[in-house]
Amino acid sequence: MFGWLASFGVQSRARTGSTTRWLAVSPRTLVEGLGQLGGVLYLAPRPTSCPANVLPPAGCLVENADLAPLLSTACVGLTCAITAEGPREWLDCVSREGDTLARIYLLPDTDYLAWDGLFADAIAIEAPDRRAPDREWLRASRARVLSFQRRRLVGFDVLGAREVLISTLGRGVARDIAVSESVAITS
Repeated sequence: MFGWLASFGVQSRARTGSTTRWLAVSPRTLVEGLGQLGGVLYLAPRPTSCPANVLPPAGCLVENADLAPLLSTACVGLTCAITAEGPREWLDCVSREGDTLARIYLLPDTDYLAWDGLFADAIAIEAPDRRAPDREWLRASRARVLSFQRRRLVGFDVLGAREVLISTLGRGVARDIAVSESVAITS
């Protein structure tokens, strides 16, 4: 009888307080820094096609289409929130047009010092006009626990990703985030 009562109002308690700091960044900053983070939860819509008008930044490539949105990032929103499940931190990658391209959640297995260092030289900006992720964006997204990998290849910085083993606590946090965002974690 009390099972339904325990979950009553969970959606309204999901995010009780949050702050977001907006920074202008180049895709190169992401390509160079994401490889140091370790395990994260990466959300991005499945690519439907490759936009013809988007040129990758000079000297940067990605290994697969799931990471391509990161090459169109113009600014990021660093958000810290207190939720019913505990604190959450994530990064929204936003294009010049105001589209949310990807979201990266920190997990207990993430290197928080690398996270702080990733945006140490970034320039603070006003919150951009943007379209926040809605249910359609989330429904089209694929959530993956991964570790970004950066390597040099014939003069290019190449950003890749690999599946990563994370702690039981990290898996639980990733699962809780996926449930609160109504997305499934895929491998």
